[in-house]
Parts: sequence; structure tokens; C-alpha cells
Amino acid sequence: MATNVAVLSESDDRPEEKTPTGWHKFWQGEMEACEKRLRTFTKQGNSVNDRFLDKRGGQSDSQGLGSDNPSKLNFFHTNISTMQAMLYGSTPQIDVAREHHDPDDDVARVAAVMFQRILQSDVEASGEDFPTALKAALQDRLLPGLGICRVRYEIETEKVPTLDPTTLKMVEVEQVSYENAPIDYVHWQDFRWGWARTWAEVPWMAFRSFLTKTEVKERFGAKIAKNLEYKNQLPTGTETKDETHDPDQKNNVQKAEIWEIWGKTDAKVFWWSPGADIILDAEDDPLQLDGFWPIPRPMTANITTTLYQPRADYIMSQDLYNEIDELQSRISTITRAVKVVGVYDKSAGESVGRMLKEGSENDLIPVDNWAMFAEKGGLKGTIDWFPVGDVVGTLQTLIQIRDQTIELLYQITGMSDVMRGANTDQYTSDGTNQLKAKFGSIRVQALQDEFARFAGDLEALKAEVISKHYQPGSIIKQSSAEFLPNADLDKVQPALVLMQSPAIKWRINIRPESIAMIDYAQLKSERTEFLMAMATYIQSAQAAVQAVPGSLPILLEMLKWGMAGFKGSNYLEGTMDQAIDMAKKAPQGEKDDGKAKEGELKLQIEQIKAQSAKEKQQGEMQKLQLKSQLDMQTLQAKVQGEIAKINADSKADLTMEAEDARNELMKIEANLTASMQEIQANLEANLAVEEIQSTMAIAEQQVQHSNNMTEIAAAPKPAQTGQSDD
Repeated sequence: MATNVAVLSESDDRPEEKTPTGWHKFWQGEMEACEKRLRTFTKQGNSVNDRFLDKRGGQSDSQGLGSDNPSKLNFFHTNISTMQAMLYGSTPQIDVAREHHDPDDDVARVAAVMFQRILQSDVEASGEDFPTALKAALQDRLLPGLGICRVRYEIETEKVPTLDPTTLKMVEVEQVSYENAPIDYVHWQDFRWGWARTWAEVPWMAFRSFLTKTEVKERFGAKIAKNLEYKNQLPTGTETKDETHDPDQKNNVQKAEIWEIWGKTDAKVFWWSPGADIILDAEDDPLQLDGFWPIPRPMTANITTTLYQPRADYIMSQDLYNEIDELQSRISTITRAVKVVGVYDKSAGESVGRMLKEGSENDLIPVDNWAMFAEKGGLKGTIDWFPVGDVVGTLQTLIQIRDQTIELLYQITGMSDVMRGANTDQYTSDGTNQLKAKFGSIRVQALQDEFARFAGDLEALKAEVISKHYQPGSIIKQSSAEFLPNADLDKVQPALVLMQSPAIKWRINIRPESIAMIDYAQLKSERTEFLMAMATYIQSAQAAVQAVPGSLPILLEMLKWGMAGFKGSNYLEGTMDQAIDMAKKAPQGEKDDGKAKEGELKLQIEQIKAQSAKEKQQGEMQKLQLKSQLDMQTLQAKVQGEIAKINADSKADLTMEAEDARNELMKIEANLTASMQEIQANLEANLAVEEIQSTMAIAEQQVQHSNNMTEIAAAPKPAQTGQSDD
């Protein structure tokens, strides 16, 4: 079977007959070739993971290291934990903004706000959210060397009764009730790809999942569910002949191994299982993404252009890790040998042995046959101690070599720079500490940028799914667009059109906030510098315009020349050209003409008079309204007092006299209100007349002023020496 597939692949790279059986044979050959190619990578990845968890020598966690086992230092676990904490201090934030920072593109600004609201909302269940997926992918990048996440599209529908306009009957219509674009973590052993030298050459990629028989039946049907092979799932996938696994780690539920294969050449997605004889399902490009792949470029370690295959960072420095373990084992063994022990002459009697066991301070132990004991040299000739000094010297040498090896490991892995940047002294200057921190981040800056790129590309793919598949109602609901400021509500509909159009990629930019903030800071600095320089120039140019009439166009030309030296000023050069043209076309000598000045002065005086009269009328009206309100309050208080007095005297219901008094007071109040309304109407009429008269006077002055300006413009200009027509 493998030979036939190879022939088909070499001839057309695809099966001659695109049948379910032909596709199954083709993908079986591709998957078998991929397994052989990635066998070393998979084996090394599992060993690196075991080393991180300190599973060495075939021992499990429950067994541990006993007293007879040599001691080891797991620096690899420490380094990876430190690096992961440095790269993932908090959830990476995504910045969505206008592509070119155009201040007049308000539609793109509102679209960016709506996109960012959807991307930052966390509606996934616990364990499936964006931060959890990113953290797992980052750990896979640091351990085996391959971190992957993917984007999916989920949709839920419901049947809603709707009136059919043709039959005028109620029918059930299926409508979208919920849409989501979740980001899923993909285990590094559940990902396969075709032969390629670079990421751009990858022809296909596959994602593995394990489904129970019930799940297979719901997805592919009962017929396919009967023909699949179900096995116990292991943490590393499925058991192979050349690998041994702990039997306690097997899943009790048997599942079928299903591969979702995305073929870029055919723009199709296939579902394949090694236990079947036909392809399970096939579908045309379901997401319709621009790059076809549902994943961004994975985070990979030590990739070259020879073959697209990651290699773990641990492999590059494993010799140093092993040497440190060996040195630590020797140090531990020799340390246990360092103790006070020796031998003595048994014929000297038991006194020598009792000296160490029973002897205490200020205590003498008797010796038999002292003459013989002294003849042999006394205590020095009887005892010979273990050479502790030589052992301690060896121990100190081993410790020194181990520390040097650890320092070399730190330099190889880059941890020395991290520690140097973190080791700030409180007595050093702030600039020195900042320099140390900057230098400490140089070695990990590439990893930080790679992780930020990965997170940004993931959110960009999610935004593309939203743009191409979400209903407008879902976008408005999930972005809470109805709660935008009132000034932006009229731009929501155009923003929706932009979000669902191909032009969105030219006007909206999605990138990590850590990178965007650097760009924003630089842009802010450039614009602040530009505005400060222009403010200084304009302040100086105002005096020049007053001193030399007609010099405004020249000064504007100089301003434009200076603007060209600032980055980003080309956006305003078109506006500056319009200002220069207007300055050149403006009438010359207008400010020197006495009639023009007199007309402007009269016009301003008339406007001031009209405004003063209007304010005076409004003040009189406010005084009258205040007096009327005070009179009304006094009258109401008097009425209430009379009623209270009558009630206190009679201590019963109101009599006819009291009722008549109340009616009389109500008539007085009504007459007073009518009088106030009449007075107010008269005041408003007078005020309107005064305003009309003031407006007419201002209009007459404006007409006169316009006529004067026309006469000035028509008058011949005196010749000026030393100046050209321009």
C-alpha cells in the first residue's frame, strides 16, 4: 500500500481518483512519512519534558531519590520556570488601531474600538480561555520547542416563528443565536505537517483529536463509527512499538484517533483516521482566511532553512546539565565521607577507644602498662586518623569546578544576563540600574518579541473570522456598540460595513500592545517636538507679519519648508498649500486703508450697542419675573395663614365663609397670574422689536463696510520698489 501511494505522490502529488479510498491511501502515506521524519523530535521532546519534571533513570515521581541514590541539581527546571515567568508576567494585551493614524478616518477608529472590545472579552469556559492557551503554548516552546494554538468558528442557531409574506402563515425560520471564535491550545504531539524547508513551503498540516464512539457517531455517522479502531489514550498520544509507557497513565475510556488535515494545495479539509479504510469527511475551505491556515506561524526553537523541524533548547546545552549532575553526585558522595574516624593499636588496650567514646572535659582515662605505651610513642604512635584534610581539599576543588560549570551554563543559556539585569544595587544610580535591566533583557528580547508576535497573530486571525463570518447583530452585541459615545453612534453602521469588507486589512492594524506602545511613544515624541517647533516659529512670525504687511505667504512657505524636515509632516503639507494659496489671493493693503479701519470700528460699535441693549432687556425681564415670584409666594403664604386660622377657630370642617374666602383668594391668584403673563408677553415683544432693529442696524453697517472694501479693492495700487509681481 505504501508503494502505491508513493507512486501516486510522485506522479501527480495527489491520487489519480479522488475517491474516499484514494484520499485515505494518500493521507496514510503522508502521515507515515511524517511520523518517520519527526520520530527523533518526538523522542527528544518527551525526554526534555521528563527532565523538567526530574524523571531520570526510569524513576517515577512516587519513587523519588532515596538515600542511596546520588544527589542531582535540576537547574533546567529552575531556568525554564524563570524564563516562563519573565515572558509571561501577565496576559498579553492586544492593540487595535487605525493603520496610518489618520485623524479624519473616524469610521476606522470606531471599527477598531469595536474589534478591540470583542477581542478583549473573555466568554470562553474556564480552562479554554485565551490566557490558558497562551501559557500552555509558551511552555511547549520552552520545553520541546514547538508552541501552537488555533482558531475555530462556532455557531449556534435556533428556530424562530416568522410570518411568511407570500402565504401569510407562520413558519419557523432558523436564525443565528450565538457566534464565537475560540482560541484552542494544540498539544505539540497532536500537530503534524508536510515536508518543507521553511514555513512558507508547508503543503499541509494536521491536528489530532481523540473521540469516543458516541462522539464519532454524532460527527460522522453510525456506519463510520462501527469501522474505527478505539484505543486507550496516553499523555503522549498512542502507544508505539519503540516506546514504553507507565500503564497507570492510560486513559480508561477508549477513543478513536482522528486527524483533521488542512491541505493548502486543494484548499480542503479532510478527516482521516488510521483505523479506517476510507476518508471520514472532506470539506472546502471552511474559514476562508487569507492565509488558509487556522493557526499563526508556530513558536519554534532552533529552526534552520535546511528542514522545518524544531529542536529543543535543552539539547544544545544538555552536556553542561549532565556535567553539573555528575559533579554534584561526587560532591554528595565525598561529603558523606568527611568525618572524624581513625584506627588505633589494639594491643595498647581499650583506653584509646574509651578516649573518644567516654571521655569528657577535664577527665583522665587510666592506661595499663604506661611504660610500654610511652615506649611506642604514646597517643601519636597508637592512633592513625583518616586523612580528612586531603578529602576536604578534593571537595573544595569539586565545588569550585561545579560553580564554574554552572556559570558557563548560565552564559550558554542566557540566564547570566537575566540575573545581571535583575541584580540591582540600592546604592547605585537609577541610570545604572536601568542599564543593567536593559542589558539583562537583550538575550530574551527575541523570545519576548516572538511570543508577542504569536499572540498578536492569533488575535488577528480571530478578528478575520469575525469579519468574514459574524452577523452584524452579533458584532454589535459582543462589542456593546450601543453604549459608545453619542458622537460615534452614527458611525457604527459604516464601521460594520468596513469590518466586513476586504478593505479592513488596509485600514485596521492588530498587533501586541507591548510593541504598539513603543511605536505610540515614538509617534508622540515626534509630534510633540513638531508642535513645539511650530509654536515657536508662529509666535515669531506674527511680529514679522505686523511689521512687514504682505509677508504672510513668504512666511508660510518657510513654515512648509521647515515642516518637511519632520517625520509624518507630509500629512499636513496639503493643508499648508491651501493656506498659502489663500494668503496669496487675499487683497493687499487692506489693513493700511483708513476707511476700512473706520468701517470695521463702526461695525464693532454697533454690535456692542445691540448686545448691550439685548442684555439690558433680559435683565429687566429677569427682575420682573423675580418680583412676580416673590409676590406670588407672599400671597400663597397669606392664603395658607387664613385657612389655618379658620381651621383653628372652628376645629371642624370649613364653613361657607371660609370656602368663599378661599375662592376669592384663588380668583386673585388667577388674575395676578394672567397679569404676569401679559406683562411677560409685552416684554418679549419689545425685546424682539429691539433685536430686529439691532440686527437691521448691523446689516446696514455690514453692507456699508462691504461697499467700502469693494472701493478699496478697485482702487489702483501704488508701485512698490524692490519687489516683483509674485
